[in-house]
Amino acid sequence: MAATTPARRSTRHRWLLVLPFVWQVAFIPVVNEVPVAPLHIPFPMFWQMLGILLTSAVIGTVFVLDRKAGIVDEEVD
Repeated sequence: MAATTPARRSTRHRWLLVLPFVWQVAFIPVVNEVPVAPLHIPFPMFWQMLGILLTSAVIGTVFVLDRKAGIVDEEVD
């Protein structure tokens, strides 16, 4: 019998994992110019908290898209 290879699944959605990096690095000049933030805390601290929420949402989205693509099933051997 010939060995069958699994079909190549798309993993393009994993590029979403770049968004948290861009969030932290690309917007530094913008973040440093904002004087006041909600909750009476420094804006860079508020920015970091929003970054945590963004990162969690992106990782969750990639996880769901991996499952839909069947990638998680391949890793269970």
